[in-house]
Amino acid sequence: MNSKRAQFYIVCSVVLICATSAIAQNAAGTPVSTEKQSSEVGMLTRSQWLKKIGDAAKDVNTAKEVMKKVAVGQKVEFTQRLLKAITRMPLSPEEKLTSLTQAAIACIGGTPMSNDGRYKVIAEVIAVVPVEYLPSLMGALAKRFNQKLNNLTSDQFKVMAETTIKLSVERNKSTDDRAVRNTFAMLLFLTATTPAETPGLQDLLMKLLPDDSNRELAKNWIDEAQKGNFEPMFMVAEVVDRVSVTPPRPGVQRVGVSQMEGLLSDSGGLTGSFGDAIRRNNMAPGIGIFIPGDIGIQTAPRPRPYQNQGDIL
Repeated sequence: MNSKRAQFYIVCSVVLICATSAIAQNAAGTPVSTEKQSSEVGMLTRSQWLKKIGDAAKDVNTAKEVMKKVAVGQKVEFTQRLLKAITRMPLSPEEKLTSLTQAAIACIGGTPMSNDGRYKVIAEVIAVVPVEYLPSLMGALAKRFNQKLNNLTSDQFKVMAETTIKLSVERNKSTDDRAVRNTFAMLLFLTATTPAETPGLQDLLMKLLPDDSNRELAKNWIDEAQKGNFEPMFMVAEVVDRVSVTPPRPGVQRVGVSQMEGLLSDSGGLTGSFGDAIRRNNMAPGIGIFIPGDIGIQTAPRPRPYQNQGDIL
C-alpha cells in the first residue's frame, strides 16, 4: 500500500512540474517572460530606462551609457523622451542647444544601422526638437554627414538621404509643423553636399514630399534658408523666441569631440534598405556614414546642472 502511495505522489509531482512548465509557455511554445526576463543580458527594461531619463538629460555621458543598454526596438522612444526632457529643462537657449545637440548625436551614434534604426532616430530628432533649434542642429549634423568627407559616392549619398526623408515624412505626419520639419530634413542633406557632387538631389527629395503644397513651400524655404534666412519657416511654425549662438562668446566649449566616436557606421554590418541598396549597386559595405572628430559644430556654453530636477516626464 505504501508503495502504491509513493508511486501516486511521484506521478502527481511529475504532472505538477509539467503543468507549471506548460503555464510558462505561450501558445507558440515560447517561454512567457516578464519585462525584466525578456530583456537581453545587461539591457535595461523600459521601466528601468524611463527612470534614468532625468539624469541622462543632464549629462551626455550618462545618456550615452543608458542608450547602450536600451533595446533596439525602444531606441526611438528613448530619443524622443530624452529630447523632450531637455526641452523642458530651465536652461538658457545656448545651453539648451548644446544639450540637444549632444543628446541627438549620442542617440544617433548609439543606434545600429540594421533595419534603418539609425535613420529612424534621425527622423525622430527632426520631429521632436523645437523648430527654433533646428537650423543650428541640422547645420551641426550636416557637417557630420558631409558627402566628401565621408567619401560617399553620389549614389550612396542619395540612398542615405532618400531613406531618411521617407522616414521623416511619415514621422512628421503627427507633428504640427510637418511642412517645416520636412524641409529641415531636406536641408540636412542638401547642406551636406553640393549640386556638383550629388546632381539632382533636391529634385529627388522633393518628389518624396507628401503633396504639391509642401513642395512649393519647401522650394521657397530652401532658397531662403540657403541664404541664411529661416524667418519664413519660423513664421509658419509660430516661433516666438529666436535662437542664435553666433558669434561664439569667450569661455565656450567645443561640442562633439568625444561624442562623435559613436557616429561611425557599423563596418560590414549594413542591413535594411540602405544596406540593400549598397549591395544592389555593388557598393562597398561599411562606408563612413558619419565622420569622426569635430569639424566645426556650433559652439555654446557648457550646461550647468540644477537641483531637484528629478524625473521630469
